[in-house]
Amino acid sequence: MVLVLVGAAGSGKTTLRRSLLRRTRSALPVVSLDDLRRELRGADVAAGRPVRELQAYSPAAVRRARRRCQALAGLGAGYLADATHLRRAERVEHLRTAAAAGLPAEAVLMPHLPLPALLERDRGRPLDEQVPEQVLARHAHRRSLLSAAALRAEGFAVVHEVAASPGRRACTSMFGGRRPVPAAGADEESGAHVVDGVAGPGRGALLLAAAGRGALAGLVGVAAMTAGEKLEQAVTHRPDSYVPARALLGLLGRPVGDDERPWLANHAMHWGTGATLGALRGAWSALGMRGPRASLTHTAVRLAFDQTAENVSGAGAPPHTWPVREQVVDVAHKAVYSLVTGLVADRLVAPRLLSQRGTDSR
Repeated sequence: MVLVLVGAAGSGKTTLRRSLLRRTRSALPVVSLDDLRRELRGADVAAGRPVRELQAYSPAAVRRARRRCQALAGLGAGYLADATHLRRAERVEHLRTAAAAGLPAEAVLMPHLPLPALLERDRGRPLDEQVPEQVLARHAHRRSLLSAAALRAEGFAVVHEVAASPGRRACTSMFGGRRPVPAAGADEESGAHVVDGVAGPGRGALLLAAAGRGALAGLVGVAAMTAGEKLEQAVTHRPDSYVPARALLGLLGRPVGDDERPWLANHAMHWGTGATLGALRGAWSALGMRGPRASLTHTAVRLAFDQTAENVSGAGAPPHTWPVREQVVDVAHKAVYSLVTGLVADRLVAPRLLSQRGTDSR
């Protein structure tokens, strides 16, 4: 889901956002212009560059917010957009992003507050975050022209209207009255998941659950790979390979000769490796490492794992010594495994731990 907050500066958007994410099961990543402005200013401070007024960072913050929104929507994660969104063009951009990703778009319409009330609230902000009076006047005017019906006409599937003093009941009603509990892995300050590489409440549980679903996806991938192997063998008449079994037994200190065919160990290595590396792929899906690029990388990981196990155990030789035909067959089957595993993992696991840090080299 793409959730767009709409309201004047000082109308309570950020307060509501924190309450929503803290009190409900929503785990939407937050894209906030205010947060991004502070982030950009903090980067200048850390680098020793001249520091500008906070509003001077707005153009760069808008560009960064646009990239993050498109990336999150493209991954199917959705997001909560925290900005005024009082211009139609700003709202339409989120509608288009949501539509392109096949996500529903909902709006939260903040209450229309008179200019004196906005000014009074603005005076409570830090001095460098205060909004000029003329800007607040424009905000108040533009908000007075909006209504829930107008936002629905623009294309929002649902429009939530917020009372002047939204309470716990108003927050939870936006999500169908679900039981108000803290979101797993929620940060106490922002209410968003701790996705920036810092372990937090629920992060381990989310990764464990993702790994479990990934293991299931890996078994599906093994089944697809096995079916492909049987089809290929019917055409090429290539015999069954017992290298996986010899590798497993060799790693366990029970090496066997090339003439032996340990059927049970072969299946244990075949399906066990698929489930183990599927668990890794499930964790990737939760962390936002998804789609074709992740599947391509996972193919390399699968090939590297197999060749490491086979060569360490002495059951196999380096791939460059194989006939070209054998190399092609091996890569093709492992690619099928990783592709199917990735498709299933991305379907079963939402990118709830997608990080928004480290997007540049600083």
